[in-house]
Amino acid sequence: MKSKWLVLGLSWLVPGYGFFVHGLRRRALILFLAIEGTFALGCMLKGGVFLPEFRWGHEGFNIVTLLTFFTQMFNGGGAILSLLPELAGRRWAILPYDESYCFADLGSFYLLVAGGLNYFVLMSTYDHFYGRKRSLRAEAEESTK
Repeated sequence: MKSKWLVLGLSWLVPGYGFFVHGLRRRALILFLAIEGTFALGCMLKGGVFLPEFRWGHEGFNIVTLLTFFTQMFNGGGAILSLLPELAGRRWAILPYDESYCFADLGSFYLLVAGGLNYFVLMSTYDHFYGRKRSLRAEAEESTK
């Protein structure tokens, strides 16, 4: 069996991977399609992940922007692809985004929702296969023997 940190890291990059590697392939596929479908809808609305201002005294510093960024980054691979133009310049733009487009904010919200969903999938993966629910299942199996 793979290391739990490797599985969780790959689950961050590819939503549902943790369930897939543990044999719950149908659940993994449904989770992947739901999260990446939400992400794709956000991309079609030209939303994007943008780097926030991290300097405390700067006028662009905003706690809501920071929380939005970190939540969007939970989508892993999709968020990295969306952030690529911000880090490497517009010529590296793989996903179309346009801050001036009328639905760009709604698109960014969909990216936020996709990141939040993957956060819950990550926590569920950890809980089911490495955390409390695993130990409860083991206790229940021992008590029935």
